[in-house]
Amino acid sequence: MTKKARPRREPLTAERIYQAALDLMQETGVEDLSMRKLASALGVDAMSIYHHVENKQALLLGVFQTVLEEVPLPDPPPCDWKQALRELGKGFYVVARRYPNLFPYMISSPYGTPREREIYQYIRSALQRAGIHEADRLRATSALYTYGIGMANVASAGLRLKPLYGEPVPEPDAPEQEPSDADVEFSINLILAGLEDHIQGHKR
Repeated sequence: MTKKARPRREPLTAERIYQAALDLMQETGVEDLSMRKLASALGVDAMSIYHHVENKQALLLGVFQTVLEEVPLPDPPPCDWKQALRELGKGFYVVARRYPNLFPYMISSPYGTPREREIYQYIRSALQRAGIHEADRLRATSALYTYGIGMANVASAGLRLKPLYGEPVPEPDAPEQEPSDADVEFSINLILAGLEDHIQGHKR
């Protein structure tokens, strides 16, 4: 009597770990994630995860990298620098809508990822085509990345004022507003208008 072949187990990889962690974070939040729960979701022993991921901080950075890789960076980038930055802003917004539980933690992380460096370089290239002086380019790149990713996070949650402590009922003149593409378009236009004004100011 021949023995039945055991089903082949999918090999454990860093990519599988990051994706499983991302799925768990979307379900229960970042703070609830543990190596034990992650191992259970993957069907492996918790210690086996450490062969691929050093610790929880490294795990989070791997997840952040996975998420930011979903932001498209056309190669070659659009010749029009405003179009390039506009598409990047929209890409941030799409990802923020897709991963609402994770995005705020990604913004506040003190550590960067290789994908963030690629995005920075993409912005710097666009600013170079825009005519931003080299001395201002680094600050402008950092500002645009910070504004762009923060704008995406706010717009994805809907524009609203935070309630005052002890007053959970929203004020009558500050109704909650659901997320919309118009919000992100408006925000991107403001950012680009400010940048264009800066460029024109140096030409005067």
